[in-house]
Amino acid sequence: MSDAPFQNSKTTASESSAKKPMVSLTEVQTQQRQLIGNFSHELRTPLTLVYGYMQSIQRRNENLTNLQKEALEIAMLEMKHTIQLLQESIELARLDNHAICLRREPVALHGLISEAIAISQLDRSHLDKSHLGKPREIIVESEETNISVLADAERLEQVLLRLIDNALKYSDKAITIRLENLGDYVAISICDRGCGIELEDQRYIFNPFYRVDRSRNRDTGGVGLGLAIAKVLVDGMGGTLNVYSQIGEGSIFKIILKSSVVSD
Repeated sequence: MSDAPFQNSKTTASESSAKKPMVSLTEVQTQQRQLIGNFSHELRTPLTLVYGYMQSIQRRNENLTNLQKEALEIAMLEMKHTIQLLQESIELARLDNHAICLRREPVALHGLISEAIAISQLDRSHLDKSHLGKPREIIVESEETNISVLADAERLEQVLLRLIDNALKYSDKAITIRLENLGDYVAISICDRGCGIELEDQRYIFNPFYRVDRSRNRDTGGVGLGLAIAKVLVDGMGGTLNVYSQIGEGSIFKIILKSSVVSD
């Protein structure tokens, strides 16, 4: 009995498999983010409700022992951390799905940066005093006083807050925000003099959930989504976000956006 039919069958199956369209890595990553976003959406509401009950207990803690109060405070911090993770996962999934509309209109940078600095310093002042230390100075450097870009003001402020917060977490020295007019474009650089980032890590720094030093997750807060969201937001506004860093010297996160002023 000839086995030719079986050979033909194998060949046909192989050819059929080869003709199947390949799924790109970008599509796989997008699907993963969407799955995480859907999962996060389902968890956020019940966990927020539980956190609300914890706050209620904390306000009426007269009958709790010191040990119970301390345990409750730790549980609330962990719950808040988890809710923040879920919220950022949802936001990243919405950005991937283009569910968030980004405007591109003239935005005056000096006023926006001043507001972002004020919000950042206020947020830092609410941290545990044992971890806060002396407030860091945030310096703004600019040769011009009237620089504006085409961007979504609300989303650009979110990007600045994330980058300023990131700089403050990994540096105990002053932070510098430098503005440069490049003609048709404007560069916004957030500079720190921290420990720096290894060249290998710089390739992945904007990937979701990527952390340069995972052992510091709890110390610095965050889960590796802040820079990923910042990158997607800047891309959505027609700009670029890159990192330049040297070990022992610090890091520069540079945003480049289209200027709202057309050069001659």
